[in-house]
Amino acid sequence: MQAAWRITRLACVAMVLSAVGSSAYGQQVTFSQISDAAPAKFFNAATTAPDVQNPNRLIIRMHTGMDWTIWKATDFRASTAAYSYTSAMDTIRFRVKAPAGYYIAKITYTQRGAGTAERTGKVSGGAHWVVGDFAFNLGGFSTTPSLSRTVDLTGRNLTSLPVSITASLFAFATPQLGSANLALTGAEVHVQLLPLTGSD
Repeated sequence: MQAAWRITRLACVAMVLSAVGSSAYGQQVTFSQISDAAPAKFFNAATTAPDVQNPNRLIIRMHTGMDWTIWKATDFRASTAAYSYTSAMDTIRFRVKAPAGYYIAKITYTQRGAGTAERTGKVSGGAHWVVGDFAFNLGGFSTTPSLSRTVDLTGRNLTSLPVSITASLFAFATPQLGSANLALTGAEVHVQLLPLTGSD
């Protein structure tokens, strides 16, 4: 009888903890005012949107294809190949807003890409971002542009803030003696929430 009572109590505790966890996970931020500095190339603000499976994750998409008015590729790439830009720079901006009773505790930016440099070819790049009133260096890179950085805002109780991310890519090679290519293929921002102190 006592064993059955203990099992019942444990089951009730598990149900309560599960409900609390589900409630916290179900809180969703709002991403709005998405725009970028080079609307026809590189970052694509028009197709950037929250992940359907996880609304607290903003998937930053890139342009694809060609701009036939100037015969240039529109993907986020710096390259010595024909029809390519040898430098590619863009800034994407958006606003993050927490739901009622919660604040923005952490924001993580992750980007992916690839690069090559053959013979006299060289590539370089860098990124930085501004989160609210704080500016941070995301890092520099060469043929491996993948990186991830987190800004910890725990305890600041910020419920809404603007975010802007800037990435720059450069490629160089002497004519006929080398080639270089550096591209961003994907990026995302993930937001973590915490309850506001004193909130129900």
